[in-house]
Amino acid sequence: MRRSLALFLPVTMLVLELNASAHAAAPTDPQPLIENAPGARVAGYLNFCIGNGLAPVADATRLLDLLIARTGAVPADERGNMDYALGTAGVIRPATQADGLRLTDLDMPRRHVACTQVLTKAAMAS
Repeated sequence: MRRSLALFLPVTMLVLELNASAHAAAPTDPQPLIENAPGARVAGYLNFCIGNGLAPVADATRLLDLLIARTGAVPADERGNMDYALGTAGVIRPATQADGLRLTDLDMPRRHVACTQVLTKAAMAS
């Protein structure tokens, strides 16, 4: 029992270190991904920003309503739009990809920058 525990702890520490290194090395610049996001995803990001106090509610809600109408982000058949759902969850790059990224992975100043970019993109689309 002691021998297996002695092997387990170093392996566990190595895995933790590798995971931390991979996370630290992952690119965290969301700007190009937001810039190239489809309209429904931008609507979702805007919804995320509003819900997390990262965008002015009155102006952003008006833009959100326009963007939803323009992109069909919330379809009448209630089947949903995956881009809108991912954006609302703050998913910039899904975790199924090697370097998944969410808005919540960013520190607060970078979240504000990302939400400002989302507001600008939404305003240009409406």
